[in-house]
Amino acid sequence: MKASLNTNSPAQRHPNQGQFLVISSYSSLLYQHSRKEGFRRSIATLLLSLTAWTTAATFPVLAQTAPTEPAPTTPAAAQTAPEQSSSEDAAEATGGLTQTTPAPALPQSPPGALPQPNRTIIPPPLTAAPFENAYLLGPGDQIQIDIFDVPELSGEAGRHTVSIDGTIRLPWAGTLRVQGLSLDQATAAISRAYAAYINNPLVSVNLAAVRTLQISVAGEVKRPGAYAINPGSVTNATLAGDAAAGTSTGNEWPTLSQAIQAAGGITQSADLRQVQIRRPQPDGAIEIIDANLWDLVKSGNLNQDVRLRDRDIVYIPTATALSNEELLTQGIANLSPATIQVNVVGEVGAPGVVAVPPNTPLNQALLAAGGFESRRARRSRVELIRLNPNGTATRRTVEVDLAAGVNEQTNPSLREYDTIVVSRSGLARTGDFLSAVLAPFSGVLGAVGSIFNIVDTITTIGDDNNDSDDDDDDDDDFDNNN
Repeated sequence: MKASLNTNSPAQRHPNQGQFLVISSYSSLLYQHSRKEGFRRSIATLLLSLTAWTTAATFPVLAQTAPTEPAPTTPAAAQTAPEQSSSEDAAEATGGLTQTTPAPALPQSPPGALPQPNRTIIPPPLTAAPFENAYLLGPGDQIQIDIFDVPELSGEAGRHTVSIDGTIRLPWAGTLRVQGLSLDQATAAISRAYAAYINNPLVSVNLAAVRTLQISVAGEVKRPGAYAINPGSVTNATLAGDAAAGTSTGNEWPTLSQAIQAAGGITQSADLRQVQIRRPQPDGAIEIIDANLWDLVKSGNLNQDVRLRDRDIVYIPTATALSNEELLTQGIANLSPATIQVNVVGEVGAPGVVAVPPNTPLNQALLAAGGFESRRARRSRVELIRLNPNGTATRRTVEVDLAAGVNEQTNPSLREYDTIVVSRSGLARTGDFLSAVLAPFSGVLGAVGSIFNIVDTITTIGDDNNDSDDDDDDDDDFDNNN
């Protein structure tokens, strides 16, 4: 049904309609009574402008209105009467105009389309990890200085090595101390030094080569001590010590985990939750950085693998108590050495030194040594001898339970240079005792046995000769008969 305008209906009469009729009547009267041609043209222009304005403001709104026919009342319609009354009130307030918004259609996949994976964006944490301090220059660093539009002080002429006293020698400007400065600070200092010779110098400073870093590692590591690491090498090679400091690419600062690997890895008593980095400051203060490497091992949080700086001190404390889960997790992490050596002696298949992963349980070491010797080993318990850091040794008896998991009572975790002693069974001890008692008489019994062996031999030879004589007599009798 087409929309129509009903001027008699108050609900459909536009508020500007009365103004339009009044303005049109007044303008017509002015036009009829005017005698001058110019005044008539002005009135005509005003009339057309007002007509266009009122038409644009009135008819687009009225065009949206359509008369509605009353629908028969049903019980279902009676139930929705309150809702309809509220909508009718809103329509009356807007001059009888109503508008409905269709519900948005849900996107549908085309037929035969493959299901798409669900994507979830995890928002960043409220407190992001702070950026590490800028690199500070020191003796041995090489810097590249370039000054805009001054080629005689740039390029090869602008490469300088920080001397042992922390200074560089600049052409024209002389000696300048840069030790302990960041690249931005060094840029500002060089700009000030050249300001007396160059108007508004535009200086840029880059790090051309990095000095060798001196880092010390102490605490629960296999080989504590001082290590020299070259960040500019291909593999961050360790210059002091016999372990590699990691496998990262060149021109990267060594990390905390690489320094621990250079020191041979952690011991089984290391506390990874309270690792400390003590960093000397240019003013003599010490900055202490707390790192939780357990978070790195369990959840892969690389923020805990702090990048090291020159003269950093890494300290790994001793753990008071570690759970079985922590022992096994630390043992398989790359922060630990690949293997440890334990001794398995006694009644096993292959006694000797066995290489096993760190924190290996006792049962696994027994199986690595060939297991119990079937006829002589005592399978119920073994002896565990452990060397202490102070040089003493402790010895304990462990009840063996091959079906048990890792626990301190029946299947403890092993440490470097532990010794497992597998004793003899009761039957094996009895047999060994009888052998030891009869050992002094072995000579006499051997001589007697030898005599009996000689007599037996002579008797055997005599029997053989008699048999031969009997055979010869039988042959002679056979010849005589023939």
